[in-house]
Amino acid sequence: MASVALLWQMKIHMQFQQAQMASSTVPASIQRLLESSDIHMSRPVKTLEKIARLIDGGADRLSVISDFDHTLSLAIGEDGTVLPVTHQVLGDALVLPDLNQKSTQDKYAAYSKESSGSDKLAMLEAWWRKAHDGVVARGLTRKEFEERASLIDIRLRDCSADLLRSLSDAGVPTLVFSAGLSDVISFVLCQEMGGIPDGVHIIGNKMEFDDQGKLIAFKTPLLHPFNKNASVIDKSSPLHSSLSTRAHLIVLGDSMGDLTMEKGLGKERDDTLRIGFLNGQSEKLIQFMQGYDIVIGTNYSMEIPRQIVQEIVRSQ
Repeated sequence: MASVALLWQMKIHMQFQQAQMASSTVPASIQRLLESSDIHMSRPVKTLEKIARLIDGGADRLSVISDFDHTLSLAIGEDGTVLPVTHQVLGDALVLPDLNQKSTQDKYAAYSKESSGSDKLAMLEAWWRKAHDGVVARGLTRKEFEERASLIDIRLRDCSADLLRSLSDAGVPTLVFSAGLSDVISFVLCQEMGGIPDGVHIIGNKMEFDDQGKLIAFKTPLLHPFNKNASVIDKSSPLHSSLSTRAHLIVLGDSMGDLTMEKGLGKERDDTLRIGFLNGQSEKLIQFMQGYDIVIGTNYSMEIPRQIVQEIVRSQ
């Protein structure tokens, strides 16, 4: 019994030494951020070690994949209300089949529950196409779309713009991935940043307008939460090459589905840092901690990823 206790004490001591060694190479500014009660890590030693390796590797080894809705964009307003996602720019033009719930997300969630097993993906894709066809049938124009986009309250999370600028300035290939509307993402970035930074690539559901500015189709591939991953990127493209050949990766998301956004880039990297935004959904904390290295509970800022990236860039 005494030997078991001794082994346990030795294990705790070793973990403490590992934590000290890892933390000694991670800047104090990042450590202070990670010590907040709003930050959750199930593997703090391994996470610190991973951050240290990313900093040591520099910007030339780094790529970034980020979700947009409620990740780069703000999820909760000052009054506590849930802010809209990109598809909601279409408002009542988004005619969703078979359901009459009060919001787009409610309808999608309800339809998801109606299907299961091997039929689920096919049913969801059919539903999503019907939804897009309904928007096209309404005859939405580019002018109307831009008016809607300028009025709806979709805005970048604090420090998101700084993060994207830092990545662009350092030449880090960055993919902004969304099952929403890429046109809205482009609009928001142009409104808040004056344009889309070099090296920032947007993949989402893209609208196609004719010469008269009328919406005529949604381009392929159709993106939804179950296929939002790098397998939709042409393997011969420069984007796929730049993302797949870099050893270090940061993934940012607000759902468990976002953990698979890198799928399709080849072998899984040991040095992938996954940062999840819980957006106050405390009931999902345990699940998030199983997948993400760092879980940000209710903080509305992109400060932690920004600080980590800045240290990676400085190490060059």
